[in-house]
Amino acid sequence: MCSINHDLEAIFIHIPKTAGTYMADILHKHYGFTNYYLTRPDHEIFCRGKDGSIKSHENKIHGTLMYYKTSFYCNKVMGMTADKWKRYYKFCFIRNPYDKIISGWNYVNQNKYPLSFYLNQPYKKNNWDYWHVLMPQTRHIINEKGKIGVDFIGTFENLEEDFEKVLTYLELPKKHKSFKKNSKKHRPFYFYYTPSYLQQINHLLHEDFLYLSNYYTKSESFQDFIIKYYPNIQDKIREKLNEREQNTQSSESPLTSISTSESLLYIESSSSSEEIYEESSSSSINLNGELESELRE
Repeated sequence: MCSINHDLEAIFIHIPKTAGTYMADILHKHYGFTNYYLTRPDHEIFCRGKDGSIKSHENKIHGTLMYYKTSFYCNKVMGMTADKWKRYYKFCFIRNPYDKIISGWNYVNQNKYPLSFYLNQPYKKNNWDYWHVLMPQTRHIINEKGKIGVDFIGTFENLEEDFEKVLTYLELPKKHKSFKKNSKKHRPFYFYYTPSYLQQINHLLHEDFLYLSNYYTKSESFQDFIIKYYPNIQDKIREKLNEREQNTQSSESPLTSISTSESLLYIESSSSSEEIYEESSSSSINLNGELESELRE
């Protein structure tokens, strides 16, 4: 989807699962933008295929910017020219790739397929699923030269603050009230990851980690990932280690810091089912029982 205001000379480039529908609604209702959700007549040729899953522009090859910018039909409908594409202020919002792919999976996953169904043989998925789950965000904002083709990139995690920067640039007062849209209850994204899923997703979304590295960094290991995203994980591991040392009256000093270069940890409480362990041979972390429930919150 593209949203355009010719008076303001501004274009919003919609990336799926980054609060794009919410943003398009606000831009249309409060700031005079027109939303375009089009299918180009040469879709099957341009996108190297077409299936029954698409509603408009969904495909596996070209993201939003290239799809609309290079279409004579779309440009005619939208009142766009090559000069306008070059001159207009283009902005978009992106999302942590690790979070976005889980959000996309939950969005399209009406038949309750496991995440592995989408990660294995991704290019065999239909256009709708690939567009929402597997297409790298970078693909939506690159131009004909393979370069980032937008003027401003905001983040889903800092949505309202970054949108205010757009309004400031366009010299517009804030007219909208923030509201929650398309909220679907599911567990935090990091809960769904395993070492193998992390490896697959790092490969599938390598473009995002390469071109959006100023915003999001790749976790090279599963231990890295857990320590980075699980809330208070270091404090919880330290607490369990200190508890174990006190129970065994160990003379060793308590653990005061945890780094990804340290040897993998094994902790098990004999008084409950709480466990955190990593085995150096498998580089995995298992979070079970009550402690796992705490980490989800």
